[in-house]
Amino acid sequence: MGARRSPPRPPSPIGKGGVAAAVGGAGVLSATWMVAARPGRLPAWEERAFRRVNDLPDGAWPVVWVPMQLGNVLGSLGVVALTWRMSRDRRLRTAALAASQGAWWTGKVVKALVSRERPAALLSDVRVREAARGLGYLSGHAAVAFSLASAVAPSMPSRWRPVPYAAAVAVAFGRVYAGAHLPVDVIGGAGLGIVSGTSARWFAGTTCRH
Repeated sequence: MGARRSPPRPPSPIGKGGVAAAVGGAGVLSATWMVAARPGRLPAWEERAFRRVNDLPDGAWPVVWVPMQLGNVLGSLGVVALTWRMSRDRRLRTAALAASQGAWWTGKVVKALVSRERPAALLSDVRVREAARGLGYLSGHAAVAFSLASAVAPSMPSRWRPVPYAAAVAVAFGRVYAGAHLPVDVIGGAGLGIVSGTSARWFAGTTCRH
């Protein structure tokens, strides 16, 4: 008699790297929170990084503006609507909606707790290409963009998975270029978004493609 084969493992809702992604996102969020919550002068490295992006020529603004809209409320709902139309997976559609909304509203709570100002209030000669109200840390746009990427990408064919994350990086870059956020703001938003997107997949029971 041959050796009895063990039954196949059920597919994981968040994939092999899902736990690592959630832990990593939480670590990024915690680390940036500690930096953003410090009163007084910004870290020198953060100011330098902000200047390098914010001081780029104005001609790139029309190109940067378009993908940046994926991180706002209407843009994110558009992505969710596209997911609902293109996917028959009800759990994936639920995960996308829960991830984006969770990231947006949790970001509001974090902003109130940290109370970090936007770049124009902390630095001089900031090029404000798009006016933004409220507080700076963390970036809601970045949080929403990375939450959608983390919710949707694991269910896509492997060759297409980098695309949602590339779009999320473009959103984060755009917020710094626009003068609306500092680098720590968007990095913290990315951390929150990864946690939100991964958690939404887990709660919805969405399985991954291999």
